[in-house]
Amino acid sequence: MTVPLDDAIAASAHPRLLTTDFLKICTPRIRRFWDYWNAKRGDRAMPSRRDIEPTEIPDLLPYIVLTEVLREPPFLRYRLVGTKQVAIRGHDPTGEPVRGHYIGHHLGVEEDEVLLNYRIVIERRGLVYDYNPTMGPALETGSFGIKPVRELGTLLLPLSSDGETVDMVFCCADIT
Repeated sequence: MTVPLDDAIAASAHPRLLTTDFLKICTPRIRRFWDYWNAKRGDRAMPSRRDIEPTEIPDLLPYIVLTEVLREPPFLRYRLVGTKQVAIRGHDPTGEPVRGHYIGHHLGVEEDEVLLNYRIVIERRGLVYDYNPTMGPALETGSFGIKPVRELGTLLLPLSSDGETVDMVFCCADIT
């Protein structure tokens, strides 16, 4: 039995914001991502995937993930994973389910918290700003080393083909 969403959120101690209050603490990269998404949605609840034009945000592409929302297991599957996102994971999860391939999986970050972030975006059709810093392998070597990458904050936003149902989650993690 699935725990009601509000109960799951209340039981979680994971650092996340569900309102635009995140704009007070986020990095400039996350702010740019928000501004782009917000401009694309206009007066709608959320934009669609076809509204997103990669040539308009080339500087953000390495940090972006598009996750497809499926009706059957695995329910969430990575459709596009930027190069910085690949680097922090140590492999390219494009085409793979979110389970077992999310940022922090290799460090024991709670899967339930990651999946709860997606659930909030999908069910509430709103934002999640996750600010639980995560370390990953060094970009230069692809293994843990002297200069590990850091995830400074992640913003997850909904996309919808029909304007009602979230069918993709648009995500940007600021990774240095």
